[in-house]
Amino acid sequence: MYVHELPLHDQIKNLLNGLGYQTLYPPQEDAIKKGVLEGKNMLIATPTASGKTFIAMICAAKAILEGKRVIYLTPLRALASEKYEEFKPLTNLVKSDGTRPTIAISTGDFDQRSDFLKNKDLLVLTNEKFDSMLRLDPSWIEKIGLVVFDEIHLLNEGDRGPVVEMLVSRFLSSTSKVQIIALSATVSNYYDVSSWLKAEVVNSKWRPVKLIEGCYSSGQIIFFNGQKIPTFQSNYGPAIDCAFSMLKQGGQVLIFTENRRNSVSLAEKATIITPNFLSSEESQRLQLIYEKIISSDEFTEVGKKLANCVIKGSAFHHAGLPPSHRRLIEDSFKEGLIKILCATPTLAAGVNLPARTVIINSLSRFNSRWGQSEEISILDYKQFCGRAGRPKYDDIGFVISILRSEGPDSFFERYVKGSPEPLYSKLIDNQILRNHILAMIVSFPAITEKELNNFFSNTFLGFQRRPQFVYSKIKSNLAYLKINGLIEEEYGRFIATEFGKNISFLYISTSTGIHYKTMIDYYRAQKVKLLDDEDFVLLSVVLTDDFQPQFPLRKVDIEACNEIVNYHIESSHKPHLGMITIETKFNDVGRSFLALKDWINEKSENEIYEKYSIEPGDLYRQVEAAEWLAHAFSRIALLFGEKNLQTVSSSLEERIKYGVKRELLELTQLVGVGRVRARLLYSNQLRTLDDIRKAKESDIAKISKFGPSIAKKIKEQVSSSHASP
Repeated sequence: MYVHELPLHDQIKNLLNGLGYQTLYPPQEDAIKKGVLEGKNMLIATPTASGKTFIAMICAAKAILEGKRVIYLTPLRALASEKYEEFKPLTNLVKSDGTRPTIAISTGDFDQRSDFLKNKDLLVLTNEKFDSMLRLDPSWIEKIGLVVFDEIHLLNEGDRGPVVEMLVSRFLSSTSKVQIIALSATVSNYYDVSSWLKAEVVNSKWRPVKLIEGCYSSGQIIFFNGQKIPTFQSNYGPAIDCAFSMLKQGGQVLIFTENRRNSVSLAEKATIITPNFLSSEESQRLQLIYEKIISSDEFTEVGKKLANCVIKGSAFHHAGLPPSHRRLIEDSFKEGLIKILCATPTLAAGVNLPARTVIINSLSRFNSRWGQSEEISILDYKQFCGRAGRPKYDDIGFVISILRSEGPDSFFERYVKGSPEPLYSKLIDNQILRNHILAMIVSFPAITEKELNNFFSNTFLGFQRRPQFVYSKIKSNLAYLKINGLIEEEYGRFIATEFGKNISFLYISTSTGIHYKTMIDYYRAQKVKLLDDEDFVLLSVVLTDDFQPQFPLRKVDIEACNEIVNYHIESSHKPHLGMITIETKFNDVGRSFLALKDWINEKSENEIYEKYSIEPGDLYRQVEAAEWLAHAFSRIALLFGEKNLQTVSSSLEERIKYGVKRELLELTQLVGVGRVRARLLYSNQLRTLDDIRKAKESDIAKISKFGPSIAKKIKEQVSSSHASP
């Protein structure tokens, strides 16, 4: 089928032709025949790069020209940014009123109303962002004509799955007619999912780049089609040997490793072979990237290792890298400069970085919960396979799994021939379920238990489980919410208390909200303050269930925090909450607490890494989580009348955000002035906005790390005597 044959407005077809779309892939044609352009719900389960986004794009274009609003939902911010760029061309269309479509992206600030987004024609959002928008204003549902759920298989994930499930359920329960398009590369029980979605199914294994799966065993690569390739034998391990053999055939290699340590180790080993595949021009461009990494403000030992790999055409990619470095690596790999990229599994579910060859270094992963290694799922394996073969560049893609114990036959039988594990609802977890029950009560005041039962019957949990099972879980969790003061019941109808509303709007878990209230109650009861107020708030933050990632204390850390480790909180006046013993909990998160203390006291990322072995990317995520949780603590403290704690936590929120001592908070409000430049200004006697207002632009420009351009921007921000940054 050709694009010009589609039942679409001519300007949409012209736009698609201009973007290079002429013919449809088989799965795309199947979706058209099954009614996706007629407004039917659709589950599209096809391999990576088989054209799923194209289907979403033409449906979005059609909906926009019909005066409908479109929401595109993704699980990750990086994916949201990718999709935003892909959908930007739709702004070249012209609507019936003569205006052009407007597109926006939003991924943060969960407790802020998003009214400024209401008039946009297409919104690209994370699932969590849209969930928070619905909690604040349920009427959002009525404004939407099409919603696209990307990566619908994430229903199976414990943390993200329930949010997706609740969003789908809200649309299914809505009286307005909304078309649902769900996309995934891996759904085995597609009949269950499509029945729940009331959707047609496009299920296909077709992919634009032929996939050949194989394994490494006994010094050779054995492909499923029978082909065998002897590998180069070295002392660097089979993954590097296979990578060398495949690089000789062209393209790039993506190695999925079990953990960060192995990703770094393999990337360093890869530098032995990658220089052989670099042109002189590529080497020059890599030199520039090397210089960008080593000249960054917070250059750490991790950055040094990365830079030394990059200059030789190799790299590693994991969550411990700062976002700026991850983007540099991603861009360099897309441009073909990085020949071997060693990445942790998170990349498989993240940004689109295909390679001609994918190597899976191990088919087992360490499960910290069980304390032992276990085989990866077939679903994970298929996700890795999705990165093999670059559309428009390769005719073929290879996946090679390194076998260490099992034989090729059992590998082919389980992983190559096998189907991904079926998806199951994760709303079954009581702690997760009660968060979403509370959100429903907040969104729909005076809702009855029967109405809640009806709603949750429309969830994937309700589809997969018997009604009585769902009803009993709702009843027990309603009792929990009542006992803990989050909801009240009057004449069989439930309303959220102010406490419950705050928890839901702040997008924190019920356990975190209750924990904060317990800490505030204890604060009031203290006769002697064992901690200063700021440490008390920071301790409250890191002890929440919502704080991630958590780093436990090591023996070397104990001396630095004896007063915390020996600090106990007893809630004897709240017997149903029992006794909270900080010593036990603190051991699990104490290193995070100490690192954040150093961060707000202006220690560098490198100092924190060397002292606590917390990598920059992890520190960044801790800072982001702690900033949000300090903001939430501030709101809860204000609710319960603890204005002193509210003031302290508001100040702490800003200090965490910028990583500065209190005296720099005024300076960091200036755009372009972070923790490093703020300290430089302060050291040069420019300690307030008024000081900067009086200073000469030329004098500011002379300060290290400033220059004329930054000095001018700073002066513009303080130019008016009444202006505030």
